[in-house]
Amino acid sequence: MFQNNPLLAQLKQQIEANKEYVEGRVKASDKAFGFLECDKKSYFIPPMEMKKVMHGDTVKAVVKRDGDKEQVEIDSLIEPMLERFIAQVKFNKDGKLQLAVDHPSIKNIIPANTNKKVTEKLQENDWVVANLKTHPLRDDRFFFAQVNQFICHASDNFAPWWVTLARHEQPREPVKGEKSYSLNDELEREDLTSLYFTTIDSPSTQDMDDALYVEPITQDGNQTGWRLVVAIADPTAYIPVNSQIEKDARQRCFTNYLPGFNIPMLPRELSDELCSLVPNEKRAALVAYIETDLAGNITADAHFTSAWVESKAKLAYNDVSDYIEKVEGHWTPDNAETQQQIEWLHQFTLARIDWRRKNALLFNEKGDYSFELEEDGAVKEIHVEYRRIANQMIEESMIISNICAAQFLDKHAKTGVFNTHVGFDPKNLESAKIFLLDTLSTDENREELSQRYSAERLSTLDGYIAMRQDIDTFPEEFLEMRLRRYLTFAEFKAEVAPHVGLGISHYATWTSPIRKYGDMVNHRLIKQVLAKKATIPVEENILVRLQEARRQNRMVERDIADWLYARYLAPMVEKNVEFDGQIQDVSRGGLRVQVIENGASIFVPFSTLHPNKDEMLFNPEQIALFINGKKAYQIGQQVRVKLKEVRLETRSIVGEVLI
Repeated sequence: MFQNNPLLAQLKQQIEANKEYVEGRVKASDKAFGFLECDKKSYFIPPMEMKKVMHGDTVKAVVKRDGDKEQVEIDSLIEPMLERFIAQVKFNKDGKLQLAVDHPSIKNIIPANTNKKVTEKLQENDWVVANLKTHPLRDDRFFFAQVNQFICHASDNFAPWWVTLARHEQPREPVKGEKSYSLNDELEREDLTSLYFTTIDSPSTQDMDDALYVEPITQDGNQTGWRLVVAIADPTAYIPVNSQIEKDARQRCFTNYLPGFNIPMLPRELSDELCSLVPNEKRAALVAYIETDLAGNITADAHFTSAWVESKAKLAYNDVSDYIEKVEGHWTPDNAETQQQIEWLHQFTLARIDWRRKNALLFNEKGDYSFELEEDGAVKEIHVEYRRIANQMIEESMIISNICAAQFLDKHAKTGVFNTHVGFDPKNLESAKIFLLDTLSTDENREELSQRYSAERLSTLDGYIAMRQDIDTFPEEFLEMRLRRYLTFAEFKAEVAPHVGLGISHYATWTSPIRKYGDMVNHRLIKQVLAKKATIPVEENILVRLQEARRQNRMVERDIADWLYARYLAPMVEKNVEFDGQIQDVSRGGLRVQVIENGASIFVPFSTLHPNKDEMLFNPEQIALFINGKKAYQIGQQVRVKLKEVRLETRSIVGEVLI
């Protein structure tokens, strides 16, 4: 009798109209309650309501008030936190399958079943991929999931690698190869096997994709410059455009270099054998002739050619560096030709370093951390490796090669995979200007610097280079680290644009086609120009996939490193180990400190820094923590930290700052 009552319907409409709805993301706590984080404020979620949701769910909720107290009642699901997820297998007391989600803030244990395609017998704590099938806010009574992929057993020491690759949906096997490969050449290859090419790599490197030959340019008996001949492995000669190998490479985009091993973009028989520029073997290559004056200026357009080359020697970075630096008991070249090439390449490199110092930007000298592993995947040691002179010799040769390739592609193909970087995010230009003025100017020069650091000038290549050269004269690392927060990310584009992070107007990599799909694309374009064929603009979907694959690879490297660091440091907690570190970030929760000797990231909660939180203030603009009005901690600051806790299940490392 009430269903068609107009007064009741009107009452319902009034009640609905008076409800205050909010939308936000659920944040779980260590207790049974949680919070709904909205744009402008946070609302309490009582325990009964938390049973309907999971940490990270985006939901719509109704605000309920009782005096000064506010809380929410969950109304509906906008977007679930979980769809596809990584979990560890659990069994309840009745032997029923359950899943513990691999996420530091999700404590839910989710009932599950197994897809028929999963044939592995699951055991406690095994790692799996699952999909959420039901959710309490989707007219279902509870959370329920299905296991769709077995990753590895809990006892597998390589779980950090396999779980991380599965999380980011990355393959763990090389691309499948062919039974045989044939050369598909449209261009006649020059025979350059008589040139004394050499390679410089790590001793363990198998996929060698660049070899160098250098000689002086003379006139009337006097040296006027340098001729650098860069030979790059040519896998496109063996890979048809529409082949499965090409499609697989286009999907992977990069060789994935992980601690202990790599997962190549191409079949190993190509990357490590047929295309690799191993010594004393004739190999197909794309070659560039580059000429500079003695000051390192490029003096002519680079000349590209398809060729056969033969590396005469495989050299190692540390051996060559020891020889040049005259380290006691150093390695020496075994013949005069190799010695001459090393010495000439060294002289050429010094000229190019000086050129980049004056006309572009140099890299900051920071060490790279590498894991030395036992055969079972356990971390034996962590080393910090610095770029020595031999590394710089290859680096400078590749940079000038990529500059020349970009100029060639821009001039002749009008397209390519160009590496670009606009520098400061346009919305941050004014903030960057104010920061620079407040940090570097005095009353006497503020007006002058306001012109030098104007938003308009900072958005140009020349203006950015000038600014970076200015801050390089200051010893405080805080300057660069703070400015880094105002920058955008580098991008791949189909048209040429500056790479301000390098301080270079044209940049397109082509020197690693065994390892990078974008370089393969540029190889094909260069060869099309040489063959006098029409070039087609690089497709946007290729650029998008390159960007996404680069991001995924970096996340894979980071996640595996976090896991290995946790394993490495866990036994040290009871020893009260202390480290020197540098603050890399300051947030509302605490400090993020990087250990200088091994690169580990240690979190220091704010609660351990000062007993009274009301006397602490986080300043996001300065990325600093103030205590009683005084700046106490800031990014770039050196501190000493004590290791307090390692949580292996979340791969988190916690410490405290020593005063």
